[in-house]
Amino acid sequence: MPKIVVAEDDKLLSGSLVSAFTEAQFEVFAAYDGEEAIAKIKEVKPDAVLLDVMMPKLDGIGVLWELKANPETSGTPVVVLTNMADMDTIAKIMDAGGTDYLLKSDQSIDKIIEKVRQVMARSKASVQ
Repeated sequence: MPKIVVAEDDKLLSGSLVSAFTEAQFEVFAAYDGEEAIAKIKEVKPDAVLLDVMMPKLDGIGVLWELKANPETSGTPVVVLTNMADMDTIAKIMDAGGTDYLLKSDQSIDKIIEKVRQVMARSKASVQ
């Protein structure tokens, strides 16, 4: 069963994502701020991370920089889920090591799960 960390401070959205990923046969771990996300990722070593940009304590860009700087977590694929569509933010996400990003307002939960599966498949293929 693939493992995912869902780092999202909006409790309602987080709950919906956790439920949907659980139904899709993922083992799901929730984090509600950037510091908790980093700790959870180091602890559970997920197959993928779904990461919000705007979070308390440490934003998603900061989380990405920390993950990519640590050899234990640098290869973990991260799909960034954000409502920030400006080119500057997208460039920061990609520069910091984001594997892919999705605009929250444009996605159904099914599409988010599909994107995470695609990113995980690409990640596994590149390791082999």
